Amino acid sequence: MEHKKTDNSIYRCPKCKVAFVHPQPSVDELNTYYTGMYQEKAISFNEVQMSRASKSIKGYLKRLKWNGEKSKGKTFLDLGGGLGYYSKAASEYGMSPILVEKDSVSVDFAKNKLNLKSIIKKDLNEFFSSNTEKYDVVFFRHVIEHVTEPNEVIESISSILKDDGIFIIETDNNAGIEILFKKGVKDFYLKLYTENFKNVSFSKLLSVRPFALDPPRHLFAFRMGNLSNLLEKNGIKLFIKDHYRLGHPVYWPNIHSPKIMYAIKAFSKFKLRTGIKLILEYFNLLYRILLQFLGLSSGICIYGKK
Repeated sequence: MEHKKTDNSIYRCPKCKVAFVHPQPSVDELNTYYTGMYQEKAISFNEVQMSRASKSIKGYLKRLKWNGEKSKGKTFLDLGGGLGYYSKAASEYGMSPILVEKDSVSVDFAKNKLNLKSIIKKDLNEFFSSNTEKYDVVFFRHVIEHVTEPNEVIESISSILKDDGIFIIETDNNAGIEILFKKGVKDFYLKLYTENFKNVSFSKLLSVRPFALDPPRHLFAFRMGNLSNLLEKNGIKLFIKDHYRLGHPVYWPNIHSPKIMYAIKAFSKFKLRTGIKLILEYFNLLYRILLQFLGLSSGICIYGKK
C-alpha cells in the first residue's frame, strides 16, 4: 500500500509474510512521537486501568500454572512498559518488577503515582547494551511492532533470559480480519488507512491485512507462524500459543464484550430496539470467537522458555 503523506509504503515478505513499512522513520521522528505520548493518561492514577492490568497478569500466571507461591520472588522485566501498570500488577502477585521505559512522563508516573521502585529510564538498545543481569520473566506486550529491528531485539531478549526463564510476547495478528467486523474498531482502522494510504477500502483491507501498520507508530506486523519462527531461531522454545479476540478477558479486557442476559433484560422491559441491537452485538461476538478459533482474530500471545 502506498502512503499518501510521506515516502513510507507497506510491504510484505512473500516468503515469511512479515509486513513492514519502508523506509523506517528516523530516530528523531520516533523520539518526537514517543516523548510524552501518555501525557494525558499520566495526570492521575486510573483505578480501572489498574484493575485491567491486574486481571491480565492473573490470567498470564494461570496460563503458566503459576498458582500460589510459584510467582513470588520472580524478577519480572517489563520492556517498554509505558506507565507501568503491568509492572505494578506483577508486584501484587509477589514478583519483583523492573520497568524499562525511555519516556520521562511515563517514568515519572510509574515512580510517583505507582511507587515502583525499580525503573530503568533507557530505550531498548541502551538497556541491552548495558545490562548484565538475567531475568525470570521478560514481558513484551505490544512493543515488537514499534521497534525498527525486531530480529536484534528478540536476540537480545533471548540472551537475558535465565535458564528456564519465561518470555511472554504479545502483538497484533497480521493474519487477523476480526478488526473489520467490530464496528467501532472497523471505523477506526478504515479512517486511519483512508487518511494515510491510497486505494483503501473494506475489501482491500480484508485481502491485504496490513494491520496495524501506520508509521511512526507500528512499523512491523507479525502473525503466529513468522513470530514463532523468529523466537525459535533465537533459542526460545515455545510452549503456549494463543490467538485472542477484542475484549478477551485476559489479553484485551479494555473492550466491552456483550452478554445475552443484557438483551433478555431489554426485551423483558419492552425495549425492542435496544434488545435487537444487543442480540446483533452478541452474535457478532460469537462470530469473532469463531475467528479466534480459526486464528483470524486480532491478537496473538506466545509463551516461550529459554
